[in-house]
Amino acid sequence: MLERWRQYARQMGPAWIIAADASGPATLASLCIAGSLYGYSMLWVVLLSVVFGATAQYLAARIGIIEGRGIIATVEDRLGPVWGWILTVDALLVTWLAALVLMNALTGVTSLITDIHTPFWSIPFSIIIGVFLVRGGYRWFEILCKSLIVFVLACFVITLWMVDLSWRDIGMGLIPTIPGGMDSALMMAAIMGGAVHITIIGLHTYNTNAKGWTRRDLKLARFDNAVSMGVAFGLYSVVIFFVAAAVLHPHNIRIVTATDAALSLEPLLGRGAMHIFMLGVWGAAFSTLFPTMLAATCFLVDKMKWPLYRKDKRFAWTVVAGCLIVSFGPFLKGGFFLLLPIMLALGLCGTPLIIAVIMYLLNKRDIAADDRNSTVLNILGAITLVVTTFLAVRFIFMKLTG
Repeated sequence: MLERWRQYARQMGPAWIIAADASGPATLASLCIAGSLYGYSMLWVVLLSVVFGATAQYLAARIGIIEGRGIIATVEDRLGPVWGWILTVDALLVTWLAALVLMNALTGVTSLITDIHTPFWSIPFSIIIGVFLVRGGYRWFEILCKSLIVFVLACFVITLWMVDLSWRDIGMGLIPTIPGGMDSALMMAAIMGGAVHITIIGLHTYNTNAKGWTRRDLKLARFDNAVSMGVAFGLYSVVIFFVAAAVLHPHNIRIVTATDAALSLEPLLGRGAMHIFMLGVWGAAFSTLFPTMLAATCFLVDKMKWPLYRKDKRFAWTVVAGCLIVSFGPFLKGGFFLLLPIMLALGLCGTPLIIAVIMYLLNKRDIAADDRNSTVLNILGAITLVVTTFLAVRFIFMKLTG
């Protein structure tokens, strides 16, 4: 058994990409804002987001491995072209919205770090992302960005040991409660949307195929997903949420900008908290933009039945078109740190469709055969679908009714 786990550890990979994407600036912003506003009372939402995120990603891995292709081609072939178009439009709208907001955040943070305030930072950034996606070779840059994120997360972990945690309030936070108001609906949807999002669910089907996994690797996919989404992303979410709840909430600090959120690291870093925090947000925004843009490209290229190869001109021009769209991100109205949770909440609204479709396909004998979902996985998937749908509908209802 131990030797098998060692072998799995050497072969794992696709879910780590997804976990890194989920651990982006939008999730960071949502956790900080929720902790500052509600203390520990939304802890149960944070924990459920980890469980449901791991469930959704495992379902995505299973359909990608069993079908041996991406989700768009699978749906079009199994359910027909109409459903193929519906899912494609849904996925593209949500993914491009995410990319626009991420570019807005990247530009905003760059302006703060350099003190050169201009929306046109998006032009060189779009060019860099486009070149790297088409030509490849951005591994070293991705490592740099991820290193910044890991460093900031380490700062949160150390800060967690320095602050006084209210174990009574933590225990109360495990009991599901739903505070009233628009802010509550937004934050609950945003926290869940950081882990259960159509962009990363869809992208994971392509990642498992790029890895060359087959049905023999289903157990490996489960291990990969449990360690990446369940443990690593779970640690990221809980640590940041705890620090925000322990540092910001007792002082009634309401987060409006990224500099407000940086105060959560002041117990450790003092006046240097803002600079370190901003570098982490910058690295998270840049590194998350790459897979987000790749996901949008895969969805469209797959729908058009073009080859999913960088050297294909149609793939390259799809990347260029996406980068052109995303370059307008800085012109979105509103502060970027508050736009990030809104983006995740809106993304959650487009997510139940892909979960329902994958659940349906994985329970069909002529598709999954002996690898159909187990009873436990079906129960987890059904609960994930119900809760995400409820939070999405509640957010939309509160938004429309004010």
